[in-house]
Amino acid sequence: MKNQSETSPSPAKADNFFDLVFVSSYPPQGQIHGKGTVGVASYAKNTILSLSKAGPKKPKILVLAEKIPGEKEQYQEGNVTVIRCWQRNSFTALFEIFKIVKPLSAQKIVIEFEMAMLGNPASNIFFPVFLGILKLLGKKTFVVVHQVVLDFSQLSGHMGQSKESLKTKTLSLLAKIFFSLVVGLSDKVVVFEQFLKERLSELASAEKILVIPHGVEAYPITISQDQAREKLKLSKDNFILIIFGFLAWYKGTDWLAKQTADYLARIKDQNLKLIIAGGANPNHKDKPFYQKYINEIESLSKKYPKNIIITGFVDEAEIQSLYQAANIVVLPYRAGMSSSGPLAIAFTNHRPVLVSEPLSELFETKDIKDNLGQLGLHRDQITFSLSGKDFWQKVDGLRKDEKLREKAVLLAKLTVESRSWQKVGQAYYQLLIKE
Repeated sequence: MKNQSETSPSPAKADNFFDLVFVSSYPPQGQIHGKGTVGVASYAKNTILSLSKAGPKKPKILVLAEKIPGEKEQYQEGNVTVIRCWQRNSFTALFEIFKIVKPLSAQKIVIEFEMAMLGNPASNIFFPVFLGILKLLGKKTFVVVHQVVLDFSQLSGHMGQSKESLKTKTLSLLAKIFFSLVVGLSDKVVVFEQFLKERLSELASAEKILVIPHGVEAYPITISQDQAREKLKLSKDNFILIIFGFLAWYKGTDWLAKQTADYLARIKDQNLKLIIAGGANPNHKDKPFYQKYINEIESLSKKYPKNIIITGFVDEAEIQSLYQAANIVVLPYRAGMSSSGPLAIAFTNHRPVLVSEPLSELFETKDIKDNLGQLGLHRDQITFSLSGKDFWQKVDGLRKDEKLREKAVLLAKLTVESRSWQKVGQAYYQLLIKE
């Protein structure tokens, strides 16, 4: 006889009462960060863990997640039942989810939304229909929007298109229609930053849109910078920049690699190292323009193999060592369309950050704005332009000014407190359980 963790998912097997149903990419059993999922997976797991501890009532939660090779299709993690019922890059994914949701008594459905979560972004055309049907069934839907893109000209290089192409203009129009429908058909929409709320409010009612800042994990730092560098075979004398996450045009990975290569060509600074902590995005690795993009970054690394280091995918156990080894975490995003998971990890590890102007709007979210004011730290001191020599001037500023570095570290520590997962969990508990 099979136990519950081994049974195949079906509507008949998912007939227990649940307080909440989450639809999301989800990490492998027992993990928070893992292979085979997209960025929303760790966020969803942290949300559920913190939400479960936030109030007197521990909710029963059902997670409907993507199938992962080697993972059980159904299992239990405390108060959470996970059913892996849908396949990425399948146009029937939302239908498979609906088959399980429809007969459930649970009325509250939380959907983590990222453009590529289902795989092929074209699958998103069915998402408003999915929300509409849930609304007709009397379900209350809460959509956590991880990315808000209304102008695809800002992402042209990410798609392998020109800014003025018909495809780019068409996608921008469709995006405005899409997000108008998502907000209109949802009971509440959650975004992570104030600028994202303002962007969506141009299309739909601001009353439906709630800002809950991206949570920051607060785990103990168990390794010093010297120990981390010894472990990674890096010199104590190195000045190390790090960029973390999948290699992506909109994240500016190639921009930072080229900036570093140009700098090394002018100034023979053998102590400067750039660590590109991440690998190719599995959602795009088969696309010719993305392969060309990866090759360009790899060629720069081969030109300066001792200074530009590409790690490939980083296991969860190695994340802290890489961050602790770094002097500065750099986020050279070409477009601000979301909060940043790598930024949250930088705060967790009490690292100074440098953020590009397109992403710097996140400093307008109340908690970070208040933290900057408390420290007397101006956002311009940790923000750089993607043109001219501004970037290296800001790097030199942090490199030479000890007081500025100390303020940047204190900003991280304050933000760990203001964006603790405990506080985020309480906000979700208030929204989803007490609401």
